[in-house]
Amino acid sequence: MISLVAAPVGVLVGMGIALQTGINSVLRKNVVSPLLSSFVSFGFGSILLILLIFVQNEPLAVSTETLSQSPWWIWLGGLLAMFGLTVNILIFPRLGSVQTAIMPILGQVITGTLIDIFGWFSAPQYDFTLLRLVGLAAVMVGIGVAIVLPSLKQRSLKNRAESSLLVWQILGISGGVASGITPAVNAALRQTLHSTSLAVFVPFAIGTLLLALVICCKEPTAWRHLKNALKQPQPWWQWFGGLLGAIYIGGIVLIVPQIGTGGAIVTSLFGLLVGSLLIDQFGLLGTTKKPINALQIIGLLVLLAGVVIIQISK
Repeated sequence: MISLVAAPVGVLVGMGIALQTGINSVLRKNVVSPLLSSFVSFGFGSILLILLIFVQNEPLAVSTETLSQSPWWIWLGGLLAMFGLTVNILIFPRLGSVQTAIMPILGQVITGTLIDIFGWFSAPQYDFTLLRLVGLAAVMVGIGVAIVLPSLKQRSLKNRAESSLLVWQILGISGGVASGITPAVNAALRQTLHSTSLAVFVPFAIGTLLLALVICCKEPTAWRHLKNALKQPQPWWQWFGGLLGAIYIGGIVLIVPQIGTGGAIVTSLFGLLVGSLLIDQFGLLGTTKKPINALQIIGLLVLLAGVVIIQISK
């Protein structure tokens, strides 16, 4: 049965991630380093979540009893998010924008489907029916039409040896696998902690610490670029990417029990594509206007049909 609330929430938080990507790209220009811009986003989101937890009068610490009795994997959300982020940074120069988008999405959709089938990570379990297969096929076709075909029309592809790209393509899919596991892990963390705010804060805090560690090891001089982001005139909204990221994780952990990990992934992916195309259409966040074309609209409609079919199949 289609959830009248959960699926729209997935779409909305997915659109928020499209905005977050645009916001973080502006911040990245000001701080130069993509890792540093991600750190600022994670760190600012963590601060906002701490304030929210205090306003709700919830404990910020996790008890030793909870730590000892909980499965080890529920704490991996921040690490998985960091891995997915790092993979995107690594593969973009090698694969280009199209494959950098498609490979992780492929990994996410496959992983979400497997989690739904087998009920891994204490996630809701759903039968893999023919109708669900049709829905998944429609999702992938829609993504291909919306992303790949317009890009193929607008640029000439460079000839590269497939063997030289295979490792990076596999890495891109692996990043998608990590991103596909994250919703189920964070949803299980919420069930354990009995708090949505704390379940969002934990992966954010872990991600912030890991990013700080990576920057100190890989780009120790990057910290000096932070002052560039504080100079005027800079858009005030460049600091709020972390807020949208927190809303995304919070929304996802709420809807996973309702529509499953796969459902949460495909609805948020639909929202992500819609949001990205709207940003291009209207030139939001200082981007260059790129009018939506017919192929992109057709791709979105096919993707939407796939999302609906997947939800009906449950």
